[in-house]
Amino acid sequence: MTSLYDELVKVLQNEKNLLSSLYKIVSEERDAIVALQAKELERILREKEAVLMKLSLWESERERILEKNNLYGKSFSEIISHIEQTQDVQRLRELYSAMKTLLTAIAEIQKINEQLIDRSIINIGTAIKFLESFGITPKQSLSKEA
Repeated sequence: MTSLYDELVKVLQNEKNLLSSLYKIVSEERDAIVALQAKELERILREKEAVLMKLSLWESERERILEKNNLYGKSFSEIISHIEQTQDVQRLRELYSAMKTLLTAIAEIQKINEQLIDRSIINIGTAIKFLESFGITPKQSLSKEA
C-alpha cells in the first residue's frame, strides 16, 4: 500500500510540473499578445486550457487523498505535522515552496497579460472610431469576451 507521503509527493510533483508548463505558456502568451500574433495566441490558449484541465484533475486527486486520510480542509502545516510522525517531510516542503513561487509568478504574468489585452482593445476601439469618422464602418463588432 502506498503511504500518504508517497501519494502526496507524486501528486504535488505532477502539479508542480504542470505549473512550470503553465508559467512557460503564460510567458509565451504575453509575447504573442505584444507581437499581435493572433494565430499563435489561439494555439497558446488551447495549450493553456489543456494544462489547466490536467491541473484540475491532479487537484481533485490531491483532495481525494486528503479526504481519504481525514486531512481535507487542513492547512499545509497540519498535513505536514500529521505526516512528520512517520516520514521526513523535506521533499513536501520543497514542492510546496516551489508551487507557491510558481503560482505567484503565474498570477503576475497573467495580470500583465490582462492589462496588455485591455490596452489593445482600447487601441482597437480608438482606431475604429477614427475610421468611422471617415465613414468607414467595421464588418464586425469589438468584444472583450471574444
